[in-house]
Amino acid sequence: MSTALATQEDYKFFDFLAPYRWPTKSKAQIQAYRELVADGDLQIETVLENALVQACRGAYTRVAEISRDFCDGGDAKKSVSQFRNNNIAKEQWMNSFAITNLKNKTGVIRALCYSREQDKFYFFAIPYKAYRGMARIDIMLDNSTGWSKPIGIPKGKWTRYMVPTFERLATITSTEANQL
Repeated sequence: MSTALATQEDYKFFDFLAPYRWPTKSKAQIQAYRELVADGDLQIETVLENALVQACRGAYTRVAEISRDFCDGGDAKKSVSQFRNNNIAKEQWMNSFAITNLKNKTGVIRALCYSREQDKFYFFAIPYKAYRGMARIDIMLDNSTGWSKPIGIPKGKWTRYMVPTFERLATITSTEANQL
């Protein structure tokens, strides 16, 4: 467990989200905001929520209420790929994005996921019907028996909810996500 307030991945998320969140700010202003990440004064989850609202073209607003982040019932999530040993005896390894705390959610999950192996972001618009009754979902990247170097590319049933860009993630509606 890290004792740092900010991780390398926090800076990856910040650098990715800053142009969406503050499109008219100067590089110096963005750098000043970036420095707030180090001590936890600027929360990446809040930057994500505000960046989605900034990019959604007025489709919804941020409400930050219990069970939802947006007025359309949706919620923002971020995830970083994790490579872990699921079964030590059988040497089964899994690399995935974990989307957690879904128990009380009722709308589309707009997930921004970072693959460490690929140094790349992926975007998922997961409708309520897909995760109803689940507290957590794992979007599979790699699965192996015996240790092997992870590749970090999404695969499996959750990839049907992958969208190509952040802009699409920001503008997708619940109805559109249900059709994926």
